Amino acid sequence: MSIEQGGLENIILNAIWFLEENNDFDNDVTKIQKEINSKDNKWAYTTVKTILDRLVEKGIVFRYKQSRKFYYRAQQSRITAGEAAIQKLIKQYFNDNIIEFKDTAEKIYSEALVLSR
Repeated sequence: MSIEQGGLENIILNAIWFLEENNDFDNDVTKIQKEINSKDNKWAYTTVKTILDRLVEKGIVFRYKQSRKFYYRAQQSRITAGEAAIQKLIKQYFNDNIIEFKDTAEKIYSEALVLSR
């Protein structure tokens, strides 16, 4: 399974992962909406629901129903999805050259350390 999604899809998926990592698995649209909303961003319920439906269609999130309410869970953990994304990145941008990727990652890491001081 390949994870490819836009900005709000990433925000919502990260919210689901965060909730699940904190042992909160009963995540409905309202709970996810509350998790992603901030003083700067107020996402409408219908917008969050639409994006969740897209993530379900892509096979990134699955939906299940209890009583009259739908709940959402990630199909993959954050780590598994991250590993797949890195593998795709290596193939797409580094022509499957893991050494070149490692060297680039180390360079970026070193530059970030300098900037953070």
